Amino acid sequence: MFAGFVVFLAAGTMVARNYLNGDGVVLVVDNARGETPNTIPTDAASVERNSPLAIRIGDLELDNPVRAVGIEEDGELEVPDETEVGWYQYGSAPGLPGATVLAAHVSWNRKIGPFHQLGNLEPGAQVDVVADNGSVRVYEVVERTVYDKDELPRDRIWTTTGEETLVLITCGGSYNPDIRRYRQNIVVYAVPVDELTSDELTSDELPSDDAPVVERA
Repeated sequence: MFAGFVVFLAAGTMVARNYLNGDGVVLVVDNARGETPNTIPTDAASVERNSPLAIRIGDLELDNPVRAVGIEEDGELEVPDETEVGWYQYGSAPGLPGATVLAAHVSWNRKIGPFHQLGNLEPGAQVDVVADNGSVRVYEVVERTVYDKDELPRDRIWTTTGEETLVLITCGGSYNPDIRRYRQNIVVYAVPVDELTSDELTSDELPSDDAPVVERA
């Protein structure tokens, strides 16, 4: 559990807010959850899932480990620190229908976060997601947009059905110095264009032996 993130349940919508640091991700996860906060929706749980282990974005010189995150029993959202990217494991996964959601900080504890340059990522850029089966799912950015924190489109982000998309989320937009918070979220959408198997990858592209182990609840 990382201090500063609190999840509120109101009108059927769960919202995580970071009041201490002012630069965390605010996530609306009403349709992302199954019957319980830490349950994979039935349509996603019925198929084999390959968990993401790392994300690489050449245009941003980004190469960060990814670990699974979810909702704690006390209702608070588990969120990585400035060294990792969080995969919302109760949504979709690479190669499956729906949105694979990866979220990370712009900054955290006065340190630069993994997605501090996400607002500069342009359509056409390549995003590689390394999966736990040794493959690399290759995506192409098709859209970058900004939403108010309470207006993330649930039908595009919190879904395990429909066309496969990769969704990257961080904070951005205007900054409110009174509460030390960004007012918006930057969201990048990408679509799959290729997949490389472990047999096709060079040694530099393969996951390292010390890659994080992703455990599903």
